[in-house]
Amino acid sequence: MSVVPRVFLTLGLALSSALAYVASPSAAQYQSAFLEGQNLAQSRDAGYPLRPYTVYAVMDTLKLEAQNGAVDAVTVGTPLERTRYQSYLSVLGEDLVTAEQARARSGLSTGELEFIVFAHGLNPTDNEFLKRFTAASLRLGRQTLKPTATEDSGVSSSQYPKTVGEIGVRFVGTLTFRFKVSTTLASARGTL
Repeated sequence: MSVVPRVFLTLGLALSSALAYVASPSAAQYQSAFLEGQNLAQSRDAGYPLRPYTVYAVMDTLKLEAQNGAVDAVTVGTPLERTRYQSYLSVLGEDLVTAEQARARSGLSTGELEFIVFAHGLNPTDNEFLKRFTAASLRLGRQTLKPTATEDSGVSSSQYPKTVGEIGVRFVGTLTFRFKVSTTLASARGTL
C-alpha cells in the first residue's frame, strides 16, 4: 500500500528565511513574489527552484529504488510561493498575467498551506496507485488539522532513466492536501 512517509517539519523554519511561511502576506510581499517569479523565468534552462520548499525527497528522483516506496517527494506550497510559481509559469507559457491574477491562480488564500505529494505506481502497469493513499492530517502544536481540500492530478506515464535493471517506466501523479492554518499556529512545529 502506498503511504506518505511521516515527515517532520517546522513551519517557517524548515523553509529558508527568504521563502518562509507568512500567515498574512502583505500586498508588497505578493508583489515581490510575483516579480521574483517573472525574474526566475528569464533563465529558462534553470528550472523552478522548489528545493527550499521540499520537506521530503528520495536521494535520486530519477531512480526507482524499492526501499523508497512510491513517494518521490513532498513539497509545501504557501500563498507567496504559489504566487511566485504562477508568475513563473505565465512567462514560460507566454500567458502573461498581473500580480493579482498570479495570486488568484495560486489557489491559496491567506492562512492556507498545501502539501504536494509526488508519487509513482509500484510497477509499470499500476495506474491506480493514487487511490490507495489515505487522507493526510497535519499536527501543529497540539491541534490536528484535516485537509480543507484534496486534489488528485490524475496519472501520466513517465520514465526514471537511472533505474538499474529495467526501463523504469511508471505511472506518476500528485496528490495535493490543502490546510487552513490559524495565525496562532503559523510558527508551530508540526507533523504531516
